[in-house]
Amino acid sequence: MKTLVLGLGNTILTDDGVGIWIANEIKKNCRNIDVIEASAAGFRVVDEIIGYDKLILIDSVITGNSEPGTLHRFDLAEFEKTLHHSSPHDISLFEALEIIRKQNEKLPSQIEIYAVEVEDTFTFSEKCTKDVEAAIPGITRKIIEEQALK
Repeated sequence: MKTLVLGLGNTILTDDGVGIWIANEIKKNCRNIDVIEASAAGFRVVDEIIGYDKLILIDSVITGNSEPGTLHRFDLAEFEKTLHHSSPHDISLFEALEIIRKQNEKLPSQIEIYAVEVEDTFTFSEKCTKDVEAAIPGITRKIIEEQALK
């Protein structure tokens, strides 16, 4: 099964980069998968996922219901509906997937979404907040184990 790990975020906006930091840790520990990072979604990344059987998407989220560093799993519809809305200047990844799917391109049949509860996505910093930073190694191990990536 051809697998892609996609880390989303912005590594200069404190916790917003957690998806990228985790994806990079997975890349260091797993050789049988492809890993990419992206600071934007929508059509900017959809070309990257064409041809894969499985997509593991890792991003940050603020639900307000969990402590920073908590790992959430979402299905595609739940993640799109409740957590990520497109900008007026771009379409969302989910909208782009639907458009590409209608073009009969080979998109992943399996999409796994992990989101890390974060605290700060507005402060300029190349480091995550303390609780999010401390959670990265454990979250990385959990994703590797759950997805049998080794």
